[in-house]
Amino acid sequence: MASPAALRLLAALAAGVLLAFAFPPNGGPAFLLALPFAFALIASAPGARAAAATGAAFAVGFFALHLAWLPVAFSALLSPFFWVTFPFLLAALAVYWAAAAAGARFLGGAGGGALLVLAPLWVGVELLRSVGFLGFPWGTLGYAWVGTPVAQWADLIGVHGLSLATTAAAAALAAPFVARLGSGRRGSTGGFGGGRGGGRGGGTPWLAPLATVALMIAAWTGGTARETAIATSLEPPDRTALLVQGNVDPFGRAISPRQELDVHLDLTAAGALRAGEAPDLVVWPEGAVLGFPLEGFRGEPARAAIEASAPGATFVVGGRGTAEGGGTNAVYLLREGQVHGRYDKHVLVPFGERWPLLQAAAPLYRAVFGLLNLPMLQNTVAGPGPTPLAPDDAALGAYVCYESVFPRIARGMVADGAQVLINVTNDAWFGRGIGAAQHHSMGTLRAIETRRWLLRAGNDGITAVVDPTGRTVERAPQGTEATLSVRYAQRDDRTPYVRFGGAVPWVVLGLTVAAVAASAAGRDRAPIGARR
Repeated sequence: MASPAALRLLAALAAGVLLAFAFPPNGGPAFLLALPFAFALIASAPGARAAAATGAAFAVGFFALHLAWLPVAFSALLSPFFWVTFPFLLAALAVYWAAAAAGARFLGGAGGGALLVLAPLWVGVELLRSVGFLGFPWGTLGYAWVGTPVAQWADLIGVHGLSLATTAAAAALAAPFVARLGSGRRGSTGGFGGGRGGGRGGGTPWLAPLATVALMIAAWTGGTARETAIATSLEPPDRTALLVQGNVDPFGRAISPRQELDVHLDLTAAGALRAGEAPDLVVWPEGAVLGFPLEGFRGEPARAAIEASAPGATFVVGGRGTAEGGGTNAVYLLREGQVHGRYDKHVLVPFGERWPLLQAAAPLYRAVFGLLNLPMLQNTVAGPGPTPLAPDDAALGAYVCYESVFPRIARGMVADGAQVLINVTNDAWFGRGIGAAQHHSMGTLRAIETRRWLLRAGNDGITAVVDPTGRTVERAPQGTEATLSVRYAQRDDRTPYVRFGGAVPWVVLGLTVAAVAASAAGRDRAPIGARR
C-alpha cells in the first residue's frame, strides 16, 4: 500500500492535470475542483517540505499537460532531442509553485493559516515568474477565466487581479476540508471558516465557501451585464485594416528573402483589390521583411514596393532593426514610402531570442544547437520598453509576439496614448498543436484590460480582430496564405487597470504581509496545547 506522502503527491499530480483542462482553448469549471483540492493538500501537509513537494507535484501535473504541445511541435520542427529538455522546463516551473506552497506552510502554519497566506503568496510567486530573464507567464491563473463573463472585470484588476480572486476563492472552498483534516491536530490553527484549531468547534466551517460561491455567481452575472453594456456602447468601427498572413516556412523563410517579400506584397495587393479601396492600415506579421533594410537610403526600394501594394495606406510591418550590440526584432510604421516610427521588442523569448552566457559557453551552445539541427544563433537586443509605435502617431500600440502575454506591455502603451493595439507574431514555430490557440486566447485579455480593439497578424495565424470585450470578431483560416479585411475603431478612454495597474504587485505584497500577520495572531490566540 502506498504511503500517505506518496498518495498526497499522486493526488496533487492528478489535480494539476485537471487544472490544465480549465485553461483556454479548452476552458471549463475544472479549477473549481482542482485548485481548492490542491490548496487543501498543501495546507494539511505535515510540514513545509511536504508542502513544497505537494506544490511541485501539482505544477508538474499541470504544466506537463498545459505545455504538452511544446515538445510535440518543436521535436517535429527541430529534433526529437527537444523531448530531453522538457523535464528540465517542468522542473524549473515546479520550483515556483513549490516555493509558494512551502512559504505558505512555513509562514502561515498549518490548516487555515496556511490557506490565508497561500492565496496572495501564490499570486506573488506568479508575478515573479513573469519578470526577469526567464519570464514565462504561461499558466497564470487569471487566464482560466478567458471566454467567460468573469474576464470582463480585467479592466479593473487585470489578469493578476483575476488570479488573486481565484486563489482567494480556492482557499475559501478548501477551508472546510482543511478544518476536518486538521481537527484535533497539534499545530492546526485558525483560518477560513473554522474556529480556533481548525476543528469542527468553530461552528461555521461552511460560511466562507458559501459566501465564495455567492460572490462567484455575482461576478459571473455582473460580468455578463458589463459585457453587454460595453458592447452596446461601443462606437461603430469606422476604420479599415488589412491583416496579412504570409504562411511562410519559419525555418526556410521561403526560397529567399526576395520571395518572402513578394508573398506579402502580392497578398496585400490582392486583398486591397478585393476590398475595393485602399485600407486605412495594413498589418504584416512579425519578421515579414527579413534580409531587406527598411531605414535610410538602402531601404528606399523595399519601402517603395510596400507602398505600391496598397497606395495611401499606413503600413505596420515586422522586420529587423539595428542597435548597439546587435539586431532587434522590430516593427516599423511606414507611410508614403517613409519610416515614421520603429518599435523594438522589449520582452525577449528566453532560450529563443536570448541565451545566457552565449559567448562564454559557445562550444556548449554549438553542440546543443547542432542536436536541434540549428546553426549557431545570436542574441537579439532588447528594446527600451513599451511605447506607442511613433511619437507623432501615438494611436498605434504595436508589440511583438511573446509580448502579448505580458500585460504591462499593452498597459504601458495605452497609458502613453495608444488608441488601438496591434500584435504582430509568428506562431508557425508552435506547429499545429494548441500553442497558437493558447497564445491568442491569452492575448485577448489585453483587449479587455485596456478596452481597445486588437488587430493581430500572424505568419500562419492566428490572424484576427478582437473587440474591446475580448471577443474575436473575425479570424483567417490558420495555416494558409490569407488576408483579412476588418473594421475597427480608435478609443481614447483609459480603464482603471491602465491607470492603476502598476500597483498590483504592491497590493499583492501588502496582502501577503497582512495574511502572515493575521495567521501569526491566530496562532498566538490559540490554546497552548494547539500551538506549533
